[in-house]
Amino acid sequence: MPSESHPFHPSAEAEGHYLDEADNKAAWLVFGAFVLALTAAYWNMLTYTSSYWGNDLYSHGWIVPIFAGALFWLRSGLPVNLSSKEVQISALVVAGCVTANVLSAAGYFEMTGWMGLVEVMVLIALFFFHIRHVKLTTVSSGERWIGVAIILACLLLRLYASYYDQNPTDRLTYVGALLGICQLVGGTSMLRWAGPPLGFLVFMFPLPHILEGPILLTLQKAAAISSAWTLQLLGVPALREGNRIMIDQLPLDVADACSGLRMGTIFGAMAVAMAMIINRPWWDRLAILLSAIPIALLTNVIRITATALLYMAFPESDAVKHAVHDWAGFLMMPVALGFLWLELQLLSGITVPLETDDYTAFDTARG
Repeated sequence: MPSESHPFHPSAEAEGHYLDEADNKAAWLVFGAFVLALTAAYWNMLTYTSSYWGNDLYSHGWIVPIFAGALFWLRSGLPVNLSSKEVQISALVVAGCVTANVLSAAGYFEMTGWMGLVEVMVLIALFFFHIRHVKLTTVSSGERWIGVAIILACLLLRLYASYYDQNPTDRLTYVGALLGICQLVGGTSMLRWAGPPLGFLVFMFPLPHILEGPILLTLQKAAAISSAWTLQLLGVPALREGNRIMIDQLPLDVADACSGLRMGTIFGAMAVAMAMIINRPWWDRLAILLSAIPIALLTNVIRITATALLYMAFPESDAVKHAVHDWAGFLMMPVALGFLWLELQLLSGITVPLETDDYTAFDTARG
């Protein structure tokens, strides 16, 4: 049971009384039923979105809902204290889902749309089975009507987006409707702590085409210019030709996958997640958010520069070049997280300590 002093859980006195056990279970049952129904209604959109996850630029999309669920749990204030029976049930359900996907990928059977829908429904139901112990507070009828209005507005906007084939708008209405369900079931109190994790789901969607192209070209050019300049600073005779860097007639292309768009999206999502859960002043959280893209770009430049230097060291070995390219990509996230850790250490030394009362965190309800 979350305590009233938890930084992400509002006090009962501020928002109303906690529900009794029966009403609390009923509220979570209603919440889970609404989420399942909404997911089923948006299944065509979610299926189409998942097709982008086979693209290198958006291959992180499948893990975003998992992170969102973890953030939902952390911000609820519910301790991880599952019984042995709950652990066994969870392990069996997850193992069954993983096995089904592995067998489908191996060609033993085809995972049809309705099978995938059932799998998603089962996982969502399992999550809400565990989260049901979080105590919700009483909600006024006015707050519930606001939730109904949000859901209705999102569904109407979806009809408009579907008619004019505006996929980005359609995707955003799914997240908006989830927020409306929070408002409907748990009121402003629940929306305060559950809203950010649900909003985090926007990271599983691909960028709109009108934004993806210009951003991709801009990042490619910036990465090529910065990497060429860094190599020249190190004394390497590097010449940039568009998005290609020439080093003694050795070409190094800054392709779409090397533009930093994927890294920027993933690291941006992680920075947002960290800003949600760390107990730091709001200005520290803002600094983390603002530094996400510069750190991602810096990490990408380090990757391209290191790749170029290793290409020069082994100019005749295609196997080494292939391994260097792949491993450099894998090491980008640890390097970026290292920069983020250094930033947190720096902020902890120059900002007000958390235990002081000189500030009020943006999401803390004070009595």
